[in-house]
Amino acid sequence: MSDRGFVVAVVGAASELGRDLREVLIERAFPVAEWKLLDDRALILDGDEDDVAIEPLEEADWWHREIVFCCGSAAQTRAVAEDAVAAGAIVIDLAQGLLAEGEVPLIVPEVNAAVADDAVEEGLLASPLPAAVALAVALNPLEQAARLRRVHVTCLEPVSSAVGGVEELARQTGDLLSGREPENKVWPQRIAFNLLPQVGELSASGSSEREWQIQAQVRSILDLPDLPVRARVVRVPTFYGLGLVVDVETDEPIDGEGARALLREAPGVQLHEGDDGRAFPTLSDAVGSEATHVGRVHQDPTVPCGIGMWLVIDGLRKGAAVNAVQIGECVARRLQAER
Repeated sequence: MSDRGFVVAVVGAASELGRDLREVLIERAFPVAEWKLLDDRALILDGDEDDVAIEPLEEADWWHREIVFCCGSAAQTRAVAEDAVAAGAIVIDLAQGLLAEGEVPLIVPEVNAAVADDAVEEGLLASPLPAAVALAVALNPLEQAARLRRVHVTCLEPVSSAVGGVEELARQTGDLLSGREPENKVWPQRIAFNLLPQVGELSASGSSEREWQIQAQVRSILDLPDLPVRARVVRVPTFYGLGLVVDVETDEPIDGEGARALLREAPGVQLHEGDDGRAFPTLSDAVGSEATHVGRVHQDPTVPCGIGMWLVIDGLRKGAAVNAVQIGECVARRLQAER
């Protein structure tokens, strides 16, 4: 850290998420005094103004109070985290690589920014899955006003959340439209013009890995360890944008207008409402946006205190890169206050 800013390292800098994160850091004028861009091998990326050099990760060394964003694989995160923290750096994990290592706090700054401030001295923080980010931002105002009793969510996950997924969907779509038999490389079954109701390995209970991750992460972010959360995740043939169908039960009664009033004022939420036929957001509304978009907020008549709603989020941008940079901003404020 210098008087001008921080040494900022991006691990997995050549990945799509690594590139997005660097763009967001620049757009939000993050106080960067020096860049360290790292990946498994050295290479040069074409930039808008200048070419960008990426150094091999195996040659990295770490500095005291350096801020390290891990955007590549979970294995990369695990490989660097211990040494970086031992050197006094602060690691922000976007790759879900540290969550099995112990109590690494999950941060969504609109909901639990104080946790990030407290975690700086430990040196390890994590950005949740995009679905957990969207759910936490939308559920938190309902919890504060009426206390959550139960959450059911169906997540429609795009192919961009898997390495090689965008290329596979594009290739398979072209093959099918041309009368060719598509080849499956990323998933065991075709994704083009199809739905895959399993993301990750299945547990003994029948839930997929992604489903139990979302459930656990929402409870952690909201600090509600006993909250019943039921998630279903379906891979859908869209490139970008994550959609969530959410049904909530609360302890205190709340109607649709009451829920909309809370969401209208909630940080990070863009509420869609009106009678113009666009009272709901679509995936295309979310792509490139830094908001969690919420629409179709209505009372559920099948339960005494129920609310239904529809959420969309850009998983790569807001769900990962922007959320991680917001965590970095919390860290930077804490470190600057210590100067």
